[in-house]
Amino acid sequence: MPKYKRKPVVVEAVKITRPISIETEGNTVKGHTGDYLITESDGQQYPYNAQLFEEEFEPLKDRFNFKETVYKSLRMVKRKSRKILFDK
Repeated sequence: MPKYKRKPVVVEAVKITRPISIETEGNTVKGHTGDYLITESDGQQYPYNAQLFEEEFEPLKDRFNFKETVYKSLRMVKRKSRKILFDK
């Protein structure tokens, strides 16, 4: 799920593709097509007006995962070395 940030809050959000109703603390909130469904770090969800969301939030850039990149590279080297050794 794409992540977005609003200073200083980071939330997960997806664009709503159909009208929804969400039960929140004490009431029901309706989200309309095109709005965003926000999921906060504590698991609470609520719809957010698309125009306001796009004004207040910006996409959070993906972080480079060094460990994952090293493991992928090592697996590739291992596969290639096996192929060289055993395909002779």
